[in-house]
This record gives sequence, C-alpha cells and structure tokens, in this order.
Amino acid sequence: MVSLQTVQRSNARIANLPHGLVALFIGATSGIGQAALQNFAQHTSSARIYSVARTSAVQSHETLLGALRQSNPRNIYNLVTADVSLISEIDRIYESIAQNEVKLDILFMSAGFMAFEGRKDTREGLDPSMTTRYYSRLRAIQSLLPLLNSADSLSPRVISVLAGGKEEPLNEEDLDLRDPHNWSYWNSSVHSCTMGTLTFERVARQNPRLSIVHWYPGPVETPGMIRSISLGMSPPSYRMGQEEAGARAIFLATNDRYAVDGGGFVSVPTELGSASKSGGGIFLVDPWGESVNNERVLAELRKRGIDEKVWSFTQKLFASKTA
Repeated sequence: MVSLQTVQRSNARIANLPHGLVALFIGATSGIGQAALQNFAQHTSSARIYSVARTSAVQSHETLLGALRQSNPRNIYNLVTADVSLISEIDRIYESIAQNEVKLDILFMSAGFMAFEGRKDTREGLDPSMTTRYYSRLRAIQSLLPLLNSADSLSPRVISVLAGGKEEPLNEEDLDLRDPHNWSYWNSSVHSCTMGTLTFERVARQNPRLSIVHWYPGPVETPGMIRSISLGMSPPSYRMGQEEAGARAIFLATNDRYAVDGGGFVSVPTELGSASKSGGGIFLVDPWGESVNNERVLAELRKRGIDEKVWSFTQKLFASKTA
C-alpha cells in the first residue's frame, strides 16, 4: 500500500519537473477528475493544462478554471468544449490540442457514469455509459498518439480511471450489448473495463514508450456515489474521500513507479519498488497504488484472440461513427 503521506510528498516534487508540461483532462468537471485537475494545478509550474467540458458544464467549469488561474497563475488553463459521450466529438478535442501543442505528456481520463436509469442511446446509437468509459477513451488515445509519442524528455503517461484488475469474461457475440437482454448497467461496466484493458494493452505493445495505467479507485465520495445512494444503492461503508482520490490519481500520473521507459517524472520513493505490468504490458492498479494481477481472465482472452476481436470490432465502429 502506498501511504497518503508518500503520495503527498511525491506530488509536492512535481514543481521541480521541467517547465512546459502539457496535460489533458477528460472528465474533470466533477468527481475524481476534478480533484485530480485541482491537485495537478496546485503542484505544477508553467504547465499548459487542457480540460474538456460539455456545453451544459462549461459555465461551472470555467468558474473552476478561474479559481485555478488565481491560485496558480504560472500555469496556462484551456477549456475545450466537447461531449465525450459522442465518439465523433473526440476528434474535435485532438484538433484543439494539435493547433497549439507539439506534444502531450499526460492524458488523464475519468469521464463516465453508471446508467442506473437504463440504456438511453445517443444519436450515434450507442450506450453513453459505455462510450464515455470505453469507446471515447480509446479514440482519444489513438487520436493523440502523435502528440504523446512526441513527448521527448518524459515517458508519456495515460491514466484511465475505471476498474483495472476487475476484468471479467465478455459477451463475445454482442460486444456493444445491442440486445436488450444482454444490457444492464453492470454488464456495460464490465464490458467497458475489460475491452478497455485489452485494447490499451494492444496500444502499449505498439507504442513501447507509452505508459498506460488503468486504475480502480474503489468507492469514492463523488457526486456519482451520492446519486447511487439516492437511488437506493448501498455502497461499502468505507469510501475514499474525493480529495485523496485526486491526489492518488496525480501520483499515478507523475511518479516513475508507473513508467515503462525510465520515466523522467518524479523518481520512485525509496520505500517503494517499481510497479509490475500486466501480461499485456500496462499497469493495472488497485485503490492504494499497488499492481494487481488478473491473468486469470486476461490470459485466456488473449490466448483465444479476443483482444484482436475487440480491436477489430471497435475500429469498424469508429469508422462508421466518424465517417
């Protein structure tokens, strides 16, 4: 277990990193993503920070960015307006970044929700809970690879906040859960997690300098948690505070413990060893920052070529939604 004190000491050293870090936050209008954005902004110096908000959240998010500009004016804060429940909107995010940047050091993704009220497809004909947690995240990584691979002095880092290590077998004949009998809010969560890990591993194998962390933060006191309680759900009695989750998220994003290529970010704390990668080459991490092994599920899926099946299915879907 990585103690909160270790996390905080490491995060305080972010200010010593070279100036000019470029980071993109997708999902920072509330919850863990918002706390991570605030933590990163607090500790960085002369960073260029981009965050994404859908139209309905622009006003409140701009208020947050205004507060960050006052608390740390050395950074540059940029708001990109896009709806990440639509795959076609992800390309707009890439265009916004690529117009101004030649590299991207950190891609942080935490957008998503549990569709407790049932499936209500977007105009693209997809379940938005799966789109935000899987399709749009993979699309973002793929679109931004040229910028990520141009991060010269650092090993570029991708953080996906969902359920790394909690992968389960897929409904292999209905990957997008099109059949109403196959869809449930829980099944959509399992598919998003498992397909995410399988495709992230494929990206990592093809981009050996890229460090990808798939983090399961466990129950966290976020607006989403509050909503689940209001709907009669009974989450565990222990829940991590949102601020602690944000600090731990930025530790994952900036500490060399989770780097595949030497890092170049904050050095690994002396009391900790390097984290272990999954069999497919990414970091699956538990709430406390430790590597987890889910080869019980993942090795069999890779052995049978299900990772390639998921990849092919997703690329065909991307082509149909972004043509």
